[in-house]
Amino acid sequence: MKITAYVMAKNEEETIKQCIEALSWCDEVVLADTGSTDRTKELARGLGATILELPFIGFGPTRNKIIDSLDTDWIVCFDADEVCTEGLANEILSSIRNESHTVLQAPRQNFLMKKKIMHSGWYPDYRHPVAFKKGECRYTDAQIHEGFVTSSEIQKLKEPYAHFSYRRLEQMMGKERSYAMMGVNNALNKNKKPSMATALLHGTSAFIRHFFLKKGFLDGWAGFVIAISSAHSTFFRYAFAYEKVNDLEEKDLSVPKSFISN
Repeated sequence: MKITAYVMAKNEEETIKQCIEALSWCDEVVLADTGSTDRTKELARGLGATILELPFIGFGPTRNKIIDSLDTDWIVCFDADEVCTEGLANEILSSIRNESHTVLQAPRQNFLMKKKIMHSGWYPDYRHPVAFKKGECRYTDAQIHEGFVTSSEIQKLKEPYAHFSYRRLEQMMGKERSYAMMGVNNALNKNKKPSMATALLHGTSAFIRHFFLKKGFLDGWAGFVIAISSAHSTFFRYAFAYEKVNDLEEKDLSVPKSFISN
């Protein structure tokens, strides 16, 4: 029974070592690299990982390309900013040996500003499966926030794993932009005629949802930052869609001889 873990990553030299070392209980670890220009591949190779290089075509489609390429019985999935605990590893192995389920999920324990986030819609954060028997699960084709589809009964494990998505707030702001850009098509699918009022409404709703309805205020300043970040990226997702639909990009950079009429 071969168990292969894959880690999809790009420029994750700060986190890749801890992630791969935590997966040493697997028979093989594959770094699915989508274009790193730092030392990510070098570090992973030094830890014994197999390197798979492929282009990034959106989170869901890229993940499906990865799992299709793996010759294995079981697939374990963690991102470079996630760390599998020893307790979760033992729980996964126990479930695989018992053969009671073929798709396994685990709660994700998120951290921000050195704080364990217990609210804000960030916990329990059941994402896509941490392990599944090959052929029992596939990802959706969503560019971001991809889901998964399976016909099997899902086992929810007890042990959480750690997620350090943003080790610095600077990283959070960078991801806001990339997620907002990738979410433009989703915004257009929901609203064929987006407006700036739509952008403001969705951004405000995102803040209210995370800070009040999801009790982000109980996470202190970290919860406030999460709500603000969600509002910001949501607002610009619809603002970018509005710009695209109305062709508002400044293409003509010509400047008049004078802005003042005589």
